[in-house]
Amino acid sequence: MFKRIYAHLDEHIETYLATIALAVFTSLIVFQVFMRYVMNNPTSWAEEIAAYGLVWFVYFSGSYAIRYQRHVRFSVLVDTIGRRLPVVQRAIRIIVFLSWLAFLVIMAVYATEMVIQQFERGQTAPSSRIPIYLVYMGLPFGLALMAFRVVQHAAGAIVDIVRNPNAPIVHENPLLGD
Repeated sequence: MFKRIYAHLDEHIETYLATIALAVFTSLIVFQVFMRYVMNNPTSWAEEIAAYGLVWFVYFSGSYAIRYQRHVRFSVLVDTIGRRLPVVQRAIRIIVFLSWLAFLVIMAVYATEMVIQQFERGQTAPSSRIPIYLVYMGLPFGLALMAFRVVQHAAGAIVDIVRNPNAPIVHENPLLGD
């Protein structure tokens, strides 16, 4: 049972979280437009919370992009090397994943420090009075999700280089083709 729950969350967690953040963002923007142009009584807090929802949406979507490998990549050199030396391409891929993971971990450490500082200061948002640390928590949480996805891809790349070091490289994105 836990295996099924894990598999389901592994496949959909970013979708759920990003959908919630997008729904909050969109609903509040529609509400604000209604209040401003129909009721002639705009709220001060709706835009603020919508912006925070957008920030959380961006970080969840970043993890989604990593999960499905839809992030921006510059792979011309690696693809050229891969045609002649697939094992080198696989090794470069592992190095890139590990470098990316190091970057995400460093960023998560700094982001966590920032959240702790905001918690200690007790600062609140001007209009909504939401504690700012809650807003900033989206950054380390999103970075942790991204790091988890990079670890998954790095593990897959390591398994791939062990099992198929010299096999021809198959593009992960079917739109790229050969």
